[in-house]
Amino acid sequence: MTTPPTVDAPATLWNRHFVIWWLGTAQSSLGTALASIATSFLVLHQTGSAGAMGVNLALALIPALLSPLFGTLVDRLPLKLPLIAGNLLRAALQLGVGFAALHGDMPLWVIYSASFLTGLIGAFYGPASQGVTPRLVPAEQLQRASGLMQGASQTMQMVGTVGGGALVASIGKGPAMLLDGLSFLVFALLLLLVRLPTHTRPNQGERFWTTFQGGLKYVRGRPLLISLPVLALLLNAAFAPVQLLIPVRMEALGAGPQGFGLFFGLVLAGLASGSFLLAGLGQKVSPERASVVGMAGMGLVMLGLALSQSAPQMYVLASLLGLVNALTNVGISVLFQKWVAPEYYGRVGSLLSMVGMAGMPLILLLLAPIADRLTAGVIFGVAGIVGLSGALAWQLILRRESVNFPQPVPA
Repeated sequence: MTTPPTVDAPATLWNRHFVIWWLGTAQSSLGTALASIATSFLVLHQTGSAGAMGVNLALALIPALLSPLFGTLVDRLPLKLPLIAGNLLRAALQLGVGFAALHGDMPLWVIYSASFLTGLIGAFYGPASQGVTPRLVPAEQLQRASGLMQGASQTMQMVGTVGGGALVASIGKGPAMLLDGLSFLVFALLLLLVRLPTHTRPNQGERFWTTFQGGLKYVRGRPLLISLPVLALLLNAAFAPVQLLIPVRMEALGAGPQGFGLFFGLVLAGLASGSFLLAGLGQKVSPERASVVGMAGMGLVMLGLALSQSAPQMYVLASLLGLVNALTNVGISVLFQKWVAPEYYGRVGSLLSMVGMAGMPLILLLLAPIADRLTAGVIFGVAGIVGLSGALAWQLILRRESVNFPQPVPA
């Protein structure tokens, strides 16, 4: 079930174009992590309100609902255009906000608008970026390349998250945002050096909505593709209690904010380690098996959190949580790239992202009214059972459908 090679596809993994894409993505991930911390402190400094920070975060996430429309547009364009344009637009936005922050406080609506526009650009850029890696490496190196991409990005996110607070405190919020803007600008320039193989696009005369409906029809005709976004939704939904309950658990165990930061730092470390591990193993581990084992492992970790009695126990579980998440994330990424024809990457990838992203806020909203009436152990226990049940269902779907799953072919 491997994707047929595209025109002029590279013959080796470590070719110049993949290396540039890999390093460029990693350095922009570091800049983004720093900017996220700087923006949060900028809002908090000017308002003193956690609610305002929540509004700012929501405004950055809302544009993701438009991802399927942007994915359709991406499939109709030469791939380099949205990649370079997305980085240039984000660079201009972050540099503008950074320069403004250097000159003192700015109106809150300006910060809100910048966050919304950043999310909007990301909703356009994301579907384009999902189809790059499989076009830059041989099909047999796809899992190794995906592990390297995710591992490097997660490492930079961990460095930015753990050290970002100290750096923002040292150099200030404005300079940190300027660094993010410069990282996007550098990435845009690096992309000029990347040669992307040609790919099939819809006919020039085809209407936008016809292209959009073609993507939906493509997914509906393949049960496994319908299952992928549902799996992503379940994963994010199972992870939601961690975001909600870890601060409470750390306070109860006496670890406080320091324990909270260490917990998520270890999750990121586990994610990066798991991604690099899969990159090293390559084809020795199938993406199907990785996704099932990862989801089952997540269920077991949640059950472990339900039974944990000390902060050190939770730190061990945090590392394992990152590791099993990496197995599932890389597995899903490779399966997506194997099962989807390249001309549908934008539309199918954006649908996967949108449905998957909806899981966490949906579960958070459902848990909010009852979280104070149930113990953390009960909530983590239910999440663990959901994770294990999802892994079993996914294994059964893979066994039933993969035999009859069609090879990806051009439209």
